[in-house]
Amino acid sequence: MRMPRLPLLLKVAAAAAAGALALIVAARLRREDAVASLRREIREALTALVADDEDSDDAEENSSSPPPPSVLITGFRAHGKSSLVNTACRALAAEDGPLLLRAEASPPGGGSEGLRKLRMVKAVVAGSDVDGAGAGEGDVVELLDAPPLAETGKLTREDIDAAISSGDPECVVFILRCNAPTKERNAAIKRLPEISAAVRNKGLNLIIVLTFKKAMRSIRQAEELLREVSFRARTDCVYFIENYTWSNNGPNLHHPPVIRNDFETHFTVLTIIRQCLEFIKLNRSQSKSKKKTNGEQEKAPEPKLKNNPPAETNKQRQKLNESIVKPFLSSSET
Repeated sequence: MRMPRLPLLLKVAAAAAAGALALIVAARLRREDAVASLRREIREALTALVADDEDSDDAEENSSSPPPPSVLITGFRAHGKSSLVNTACRALAAEDGPLLLRAEASPPGGGSEGLRKLRMVKAVVAGSDVDGAGAGEGDVVELLDAPPLAETGKLTREDIDAAISSGDPECVVFILRCNAPTKERNAAIKRLPEISAAVRNKGLNLIIVLTFKKAMRSIRQAEELLREVSFRARTDCVYFIENYTWSNNGPNLHHPPVIRNDFETHFTVLTIIRQCLEFIKLNRSQSKSKKKTNGEQEKAPEPKLKNNPPAETNKQRQKLNESIVKPFLSSSET
């Protein structure tokens, strides 16, 4: 049997490599298209929210532009709140290269960071999927980076209500860390019913984000955690995510590390923002319908009472009655 020639083997290898490269490029393009589609949906949702607010009666009375949708991001210390803000801003703005921090993030552990205040971060949605140009004034989402909640053992219902009420948010995202110590994580999960009830009492929707998903050792462990969190929080809006941080790619002594964009992280955080906008749209629509109903009830005309007949008409009716009754009485007497 004759052995195939070397040029033929090289051609087969080159064809296989070209085919594999084509598959890799096609998969990458599909992922980029999925992320771009989500970002486009977010822009359209923001445009629809602005248009609805401008057409409302309140906007006609107040000449100022409607406020952008606001999302409160809260949770316990070192669970990834600020990192989620930075991740969302990076994904919405379609950024590449080094990680630009909008919120101050610190690694787990260490001492107390002192008293923190609520920070409002305006995340701009890129208007173009290539260079980020062309974003409109209304293509902004306000991310409220809340101070960390007190420790689970010291956390009270008053603390939860105060944290949720700060900044007047329209949706609440609660951050929970997957790789926290078991005792700490279980204590935080046990407080979810109380947190969920406080959010719903305020008329808002709750979204749970589980950070540090790479700490999950198996799919079974992740599914068990997902079921428990969903049951405790009474919501199906639970997401796993791996935030962008400075330590993603390890230290770099020559220049700031370049963060490589991850499809799963981008797609997940954009899905979270899209879900928040959907909840905000529903809440604003219900608020408008309630105001409209209350306004119609206030403007409803009161039933008008019939006008009393004039005095002359009453006198004429009295004379007529007397003329009818007197003959009857005289005939009865006779």
